[in-house]
Amino acid sequence: MRKTICLSMVIYSCMFLLLTGGPARAAVFNAQFVRCVIPETLTTDEIFPAVICMRNTGDTAWPIADILMYSRYPDTNYTWGAYFILQHDAKFVAPGDTFNFTSNLRAPSTPGKRAFAWQCYYYKTKQFFGETVPAESIYVQQRLETPPPPPPRKDSLLDSSDFEYAGSFKVPVVVGWDEHIYAKSGLSLRIMPDSTRHLFLTAGVPRRYDNYFSYKLYEVALPQLVKIAGNNFSALDTAPLVKNWGVLGWPTPAGDRSDLPGNGGFWWDNSTNILYWSIWHIYYMGSGFPMLSASRLENDTIINLKYWYLPIPRLKAWKGYWGGVTNLPRTFANAYAGGRDLALGFGGYYSICQPASCGPAIAAIHTPDILQDTLNDLLEVLRYVYPEAADRNGNYFAANENIWGYQPPNPWTGKFAYNSSCMTGVFVDLPDKKGYITFVKHNIGRIGYDWGGSVLDGHKENNWYFYDFKDLGEAALGNRAMGSVQPSSYVKIDYPAVSSATTVSGACFDPQTRIMYLYLTFALGSEPVVHAYHVKQSADARTEIMPPEKAGPVFVTQPNPFNPVTKIVLNSPLKLNGLEKAEIMIFNVRGKLVQRLLATNQQLSAGLAWDASNQPSGIYMLQVKIGGHLLMGRVSLIK
Repeated sequence: MRKTICLSMVIYSCMFLLLTGGPARAAVFNAQFVRCVIPETLTTDEIFPAVICMRNTGDTAWPIADILMYSRYPDTNYTWGAYFILQHDAKFVAPGDTFNFTSNLRAPSTPGKRAFAWQCYYYKTKQFFGETVPAESIYVQQRLETPPPPPPRKDSLLDSSDFEYAGSFKVPVVVGWDEHIYAKSGLSLRIMPDSTRHLFLTAGVPRRYDNYFSYKLYEVALPQLVKIAGNNFSALDTAPLVKNWGVLGWPTPAGDRSDLPGNGGFWWDNSTNILYWSIWHIYYMGSGFPMLSASRLENDTIINLKYWYLPIPRLKAWKGYWGGVTNLPRTFANAYAGGRDLALGFGGYYSICQPASCGPAIAAIHTPDILQDTLNDLLEVLRYVYPEAADRNGNYFAANENIWGYQPPNPWTGKFAYNSSCMTGVFVDLPDKKGYITFVKHNIGRIGYDWGGSVLDGHKENNWYFYDFKDLGEAALGNRAMGSVQPSSYVKIDYPAVSSATTVSGACFDPQTRIMYLYLTFALGSEPVVHAYHVKQSADARTEIMPPEKAGPVFVTQPNPFNPVTKIVLNSPLKLNGLEKAEIMIFNVRGKLVQRLLATNQQLSAGLAWDASNQPSGIYMLQVKIGGHLLMGRVSLIK
């Protein structure tokens, strides 16, 4: 790719010298307005084609790749969705010739009569030249359509209303790898023998000038979660560095690329001490490239065990499956995936070339066989092959000449488009909530040049996409078309302290604490951050799972959330000895025991007070042992 670009630049420079008479001659640009083809009326947010024809009246050929049409009065305004029209072509427009600047544009969101004023602009000298488009104007009328109602909500189906922001923390700087802020790290949970929680991450630095990175795996302990107030993140704790494991990657395997860095998502198998991780490269095409790898962590060493290939060309969207690896819930694996307990993903068009998925993608695999080289048992669960695409909102308009020419018909209906990406996802399988969630970054506004596929004026937003287990399962079983599966819901997300869209490159979920952790690049200025979100428990979750007469003793905390005192109240359908002792243990999100209480059945029935005045804000796990029963619950302290 770089050689092609450099050759094009040489040809471009030679043509410019020939047409302009050499470097000694100063370029004189001028332009005359010829015509403008635009609609007379539009509805709000309507996407429409526009043509502005200009004649070169100067004495110098226009290098059209550097000539733009810029909006005027005021300069560079977004009245029509974009402030420039750029053809990005290698052509030259000779003196006396005309050229059509064409683009899809977008009407404003509010009605009224709007001026349509544009002028030629030479990008290299940052100067306007020539005539301005005359006082053309378009009348924008109010759209009469209204947004469709949201789909009916299922109480057990996971959506954004089930999550509450629990807090955040910084990641440490790994000595010698201080450019880790540029790495799109994965995230995986490790539960230690004492129940404390650790996280695996990667730090990377560029080794050469060809976009290759070298990555080191490191392990951190969970610090106390602190909520970000506004844009002030100075109070955040930094996760303690537990261990720097060293380089995660394969050293020059014969027959493959010169290096295979662990630069995708990963998943830790706590029972075998094996880390599964993935490898991807945005420019790579072909079949001779291993995607999944496994390494065992023993003592102080990473022991690489095996790497595997995807079964290409059988897969129609194989680049949708190389973003990372996660685990499948056992219930889903047994019901829909033939017992396959791992999943590869996560889709999105983050590659410059097909075949990638035009939306989230997931494929199920068994724990890989170390004697095999290819993941031949891969079962597709979710993917979209163009022209199939996942749904999205319609706050964008596409370029004219590429496969993403679909134009949204209204502000709330759209399809995955160029540079929409998702790099990670998690499965949530709780007694009261189930679903698959993936984290999408969309380009919004205009998503590309009017010629070619690059983005110059990129605006982005983050979305959470939720999928129903049943929909995914039906596709995996072959009972419905793969590309017909659409998210049960999706929502725009504004992360704390982030002024613009960032990348969620790593995610993991702790079902015991019901906390989801997200790794975001460039989230705190130029630094990454880990945000934590808690899945709220349904008030009637226990009775939904099991009738009260069979559920055993249960307890509640009143109030919840609280500050700083809450009562732990036992509500038991079983006959317990009134003098029976209960042991209450309270843990923080790191799994550390912060307090141990003793009480009788009678005291718990009346309500035992827990004073958390000396504890920081956060989520706490409670374990109550009484009468041979182990009860578990969660409570939020908000100060």
